[in-house]
Amino acid sequence: MPKVRLGGIKAFEKRAYLTALWRSGGDVLEDMCLRLASDRINLNLLTHIAGSGGLQSITAACTEDAEGFSRFVHWKVNRGECDIGKLLSDVSIISVFPHDQKLNVTGALMHAFASGDIRPYGFASSPSAITMLVSSSDFEAVIYGLFDAFEFPTYSSPLDWHAAYRGQEELLSEIVCSYQEDLIKVYNLTHHNDLDLLNTSFPPNRLADFGAALFQLDELHLRIPFLVSKPSLDGRSLIFAFCLSSAYRGTVMGVLEQNLPGLDLRCHGPVSVFFLHGPHFGDRYGIANTLVRSLSLAGISPLALSCTVSSISVVIEGDSIDAAIEALKTSFHIPAIKRYMH
Repeated sequence: MPKVRLGGIKAFEKRAYLTALWRSGGDVLEDMCLRLASDRINLNLLTHIAGSGGLQSITAACTEDAEGFSRFVHWKVNRGECDIGKLLSDVSIISVFPHDQKLNVTGALMHAFASGDIRPYGFASSPSAITMLVSSSDFEAVIYGLFDAFEFPTYSSPLDWHAAYRGQEELLSEIVCSYQEDLIKVYNLTHHNDLDLLNTSFPPNRLADFGAALFQLDELHLRIPFLVSKPSLDGRSLIFAFCLSSAYRGTVMGVLEQNLPGLDLRCHGPVSVFFLHGPHFGDRYGIANTLVRSLSLAGISPLALSCTVSSISVVIEGDSIDAAIEALKTSFHIPAIKRYMH
């Protein structure tokens, strides 16, 4: 299999990661964002999959250290409204870019993890990158696996990448922005319409089969504008939510069922996905909270969300995109809006 050409790798080591599952028909997204924002905790990563059709809502976040979750965990456990997963305190975040929403990039990642027998904690996408969450003990193996699957013009080997990464690691950790804006600056807002949101779960040993399905769908020149994944609370399965064109619904379902027979696969559509990207989205607390609150006040609940690499990607009902944009304008300064066609 020829290597896929990418631009680079970005990584943060030794972060804390927490998953919370809501049992009673609501979700924990607003509460988690509010608590972390109130405590001025910066989010390295946030993902969310809403519950519907018997599915339970599940939200996960990554911060610089475990102490950032202490008040949230204490409050939720005492109220007994949700199940809190094990707080992982030694997690690494690795992102590859630019993926251009290509299915062969995501498929190659799945094969890299399967080939290395590495269990990921989850995945998250942005318009420019795909992010992986792994145990810090697997950090080196993942980097070597990425060089087996991808070609990086700037680095000829993992050793070259390590030399550059170690030189800027301390600088990256010190860039933390804490000021507040009446209207949060946004470079632009883009959105995709006429998509399906697919939800499924399977054990990590089926990642290669999932990758094979993505490679097959890539032959149709489809794009995957949104993907998140996180472990189930018992750690036995990976829960995925991802978006593909509604126009290919029958073909997509057939390919997934062919490569992953017996898969519990749910499809909801049409949906829309919008992306916000701003100058301080990756290093300032409270931005995700502002976004979720703005949508909530407008009566809009995210079906899924990914906050990674200075961007927030949100899946909503297909007929809610205009209302969502108007709601965001109350808290975000948005200079341009662009719609992508499928």
